[in-house]
Order: sequence, then structure tokens, then C-alpha cells
Amino acid sequence: MCKALDDMRQEAMEQGIERGISQGIKQGISQGISQGIERGKKTGEDCFARLTGSLLTDGRMDDLHRAISNPAVRHELYREYHILN
Repeated sequence: MCKALDDMRQEAMEQGIERGISQGIKQGISQGISQGIERGKKTGEDCFARLTGSLLTDGRMDDLHRAISNPAVRHELYREYHILN
């Protein structure tokens, strides 16, 4: 009888470990995605702030207005000002 209880206890412990690992992985992935999204937002804001500052300094208001509404123009200007590769 003790062997059967020991086997049941061992199986329950292994299942608990597996669940814990699975939950930890899910939580880690979720947390990593959230952190990645936040970093991406910050990077995007920083890039646009640098571009805006550069365009204002250069008196390129028309290009700034175009960059606001047109992603292709914005990315072209990022490359021109060496903000993005």
C-alpha cells in the first residue's frame, strides 16, 4: 500500500511541476510581449520626436505635415536624417 501511495504522490508532484512550468512559460511569454510592445512604442515615439525636431530646425514644415499623414514619406525622412537604417 505504501508503494501505491508513494507512486500517487510522485505522479501528483510531477503533474504539479509540469503545470507550474507551463504556467511560468505562458506568463513569461505574455510579459515578454508586453515589454516588447512598450519598447516598440517608446522607440517609435523617440524616432518621431527626433524627426520632428530635425524638420523644425531645418524649417521643413511641409515635410513635417507630410510625415504626419504618410508613413512612406515618414520612413523616407527617417532614412534621410539617419534616424532609421
